[in-house]
Amino acid sequence: MVRHRRFYITSLVIDGRRIPSKGGDLIVARRDENPVLDWELVHQTSEDVHIEQAAYNIHLGSPEGDFAGPALLVRSDGRSHVFRGAGELDGFDEGLFNEAGD
Repeated sequence: MVRHRRFYITSLVIDGRRIPSKGGDLIVARRDENPVLDWELVHQTSEDVHIEQAAYNIHLGSPEGDFAGPALLVRSDGRSHVFRGAGELDGFDEGLFNEAGD
């Protein structure tokens, strides 16, 4: 079974650098067969932002709370950026899966 939650992200900070933000989606998932939490961010910037494909510490602001963790930039076209979680996601409580009805 896969349980998941989606959060609307309003702000993004990459290695301490605030990124001009239009918003994005954070998807957090837990598969029963995998003890590691999966998470991914797809985020839109309000202007072109060049970000190298590399590992970063990212901080995500959301109306539901803040999240932070290590992530890899897997794709970027200057305005749309996709990060894949590369470790724990601070600020996420697995009890939130139950609140979503999953």
